[in-house]
Amino acid sequence: MFDESAEDLAELAAEYHEHHSPADPGQRFLVDTLINNEWRLRRLRRVEAELWEHATNAFLAENIEVQACSSGDAFATAAPTFERLQRVVNSCERAYHRALKELQAQVVRGHALRTPHSETPEAAPQPEATPTPAPQPEQSKPSSANLGSVCNNPKTPPAAPPSASPAAPASPAETQPSAVNSDPEPPEAA
Repeated sequence: MFDESAEDLAELAAEYHEHHSPADPGQRFLVDTLINNEWRLRRLRRVEAELWEHATNAFLAENIEVQACSSGDAFATAAPTFERLQRVVNSCERAYHRALKELQAQVVRGHALRTPHSETPEAAPQPEATPTPAPQPEQSKPSSANLGSVCNNPKTPPAAPPSASPAAPASPAETQPSAVNSDPEPPEAA
């Protein structure tokens, strides 16, 4: 268009294709999207410069008594036009970054997928190096056996300390009350 040249666009396209080296039509589409949006952004920068000039001239035409036009005066004269231009710029930038993000993700995912479909059919696919997992912190251990936490089972009485009585029962069966008890005691009130 107007002051644009096909050679400049072809040069830009060649730079993008060389830099990104698209491996398939999907990646080529994303690279072309990058090229298109950068080209549009370059065009919109020139449009913005022309809009400033046009807004300045419009302000001076409306205000004949004023000798000069400030950038604020020019912006106020064409504010809706500048806002509309900014929306188009924002849209181009979003599309550019979306395509770039998707292209980078495809390159990462496609790296493993391209190996079986390599350019040379005689070449055997090279196995991917499996990443070593990051070292995990060791589980903390108590520095003393007395510091470890123990969950006591409420149905089992706690073990008596070793210094309590030497005739302490040796098995859980001895700690349970027998079915035949010579002196039954009344149950304790809760």
